[in-house]
Amino acid sequence: MKFSYKRNLWIIFILTVALVLRVSFELVIKVFRIDYSFTEFIILGFRYFTTFFAILIWIRIVAKSEYSISKLPWLLILAIEPFTGLALFLTFGRDFRESLRYRKHPLIVDGKYLTKEPETDFDLYEYRSIDSEITDIYKTAYNMTRHHAYINNSKAEVLRNGSTFFPRLMEELKKAEKFILMQFFIIRTDATGKQILNILKEKAASGVEVKIIYDALGSVFLNKRYMKSLRKAGVEIVANDPVYIGLFDTRVNYRNHRKTTVIDSKVAFIGGMNLANEYWNKSKRYPKFRDTQLLLEGKIINSLTSLFFRDWYYTTNDFIDEEKYYCAQKVTSEALIQIIPSGPDFKYPPIRNTYVKIINNAKKSIKIMTPYLALDREMITSLIIASRGGVDVEIIVPGKPDRKSVYEITRSFFQELLDEGVKIYTYKKMFTHAKVFICDDILASCGTYNLDNRSARINFEATALLYNTGVSELISDFDLDRSKSKLVDRVKWSKRNYIQRVFEGLIGLMAPLV
Repeated sequence: MKFSYKRNLWIIFILTVALVLRVSFELVIKVFRIDYSFTEFIILGFRYFTTFFAILIWIRIVAKSEYSISKLPWLLILAIEPFTGLALFLTFGRDFRESLRYRKHPLIVDGKYLTKEPETDFDLYEYRSIDSEITDIYKTAYNMTRHHAYINNSKAEVLRNGSTFFPRLMEELKKAEKFILMQFFIIRTDATGKQILNILKEKAASGVEVKIIYDALGSVFLNKRYMKSLRKAGVEIVANDPVYIGLFDTRVNYRNHRKTTVIDSKVAFIGGMNLANEYWNKSKRYPKFRDTQLLLEGKIINSLTSLFFRDWYYTTNDFIDEEKYYCAQKVTSEALIQIIPSGPDFKYPPIRNTYVKIINNAKKSIKIMTPYLALDREMITSLIIASRGGVDVEIIVPGKPDRKSVYEITRSFFQELLDEGVKIYTYKKMFTHAKVFICDDILASCGTYNLDNRSARINFEATALLYNTGVSELISDFDLDRSKSKLVDRVKWSKRNYIQRVFEGLIGLMAPLV
């Protein structure tokens, strides 16, 4: 929402600067042609330098082995307009793992921040008693992230919509006695935001340790005076990757999209909702939101705590691993839960790769709810193979978008999926912001991850992988949501006008970049 608005402004600004420089250069050339004999030398020197630099980047992109589908848009932009393409690529296209801020934080690499996480031994009886195809999925996620798969000691509760989540969040925050660890992509100082933040202010004033991380672009319109009052009350607040100039700064692109809360290691929350009016359906500026959050209890909370302090370390350079934060207690359960983080700090995207593994293992059904649909070729192929193999694949997307341009990218994927038997539903008159993935009605994922390239490879995300807890509730919610949705008719969709098809084809080329 606001983050997208801010990012789009930066894109427009960068394009404008690049084009102004280009036009100004051409005007200067014309002036020099009249009075100076070395004009041609300047012209050739600048043009050769720009072209040479563009070619070097072009070669660099081609040479990189991973994720070849994202190469095409950049190669096209650089070939068609090297000057503007360079400005865009240097701002949005450079690899996060090549940045100085990545190299300055070695503990975020390969799960080194997980100082309190036990190793997962899948040969133990508890794991072997579960279907091996289930544990293979958890093993895949573990080998990529080193986040422990917690068995028989944790559980999840599904909270449907802001009307359920926010009252429960406030209730649990008021019970806090030791510490509150909270991070959100969007925090607004509107009625909803202040209602939550006022509780945090009171808790901090009473001696409870309160730490907050917010994304500097996602939460760009925070009231500075109000935030100052929070800090004065004792709340520790830090912004993830503030952007001061934007041009040639990859911070504009790589953002922390995680939304988690840990309270005294007794309860934790993860899901799609941010601290803002629209997530509680109290905003007139946005469509009605359908969203999902999880409340977690048990040992799994330690995994979310580790992830929070990973982000705290990245933001503040202060790595905290004190035992007092890792005091989650076992709860009665026969569930298997794992937190799976994802982000540009991974060479290969863990959540996306886990989803591909789940799809390939599916026997009966795949149920997906996502606000944005911008799939890469591997994900599309997996869904098609599953559908052709007799798996019932159903996807619910918004019936009313929050951003029309991004919604067109979602629609550009309809035809290929519909042709292969995938059922696509549009939620009637509402924006669906829930991020839910269910396989065979026995395994589910719910968190902050959208089914697009931004969540897979650009933003920092997290999801909870659930077995034997929360799954039946997510299935019931999905069935209810499907009953409130309209099935996209393949025949009618195939008859849309030719101009619309061409537009979808063109905008689909940019899907790997959004």
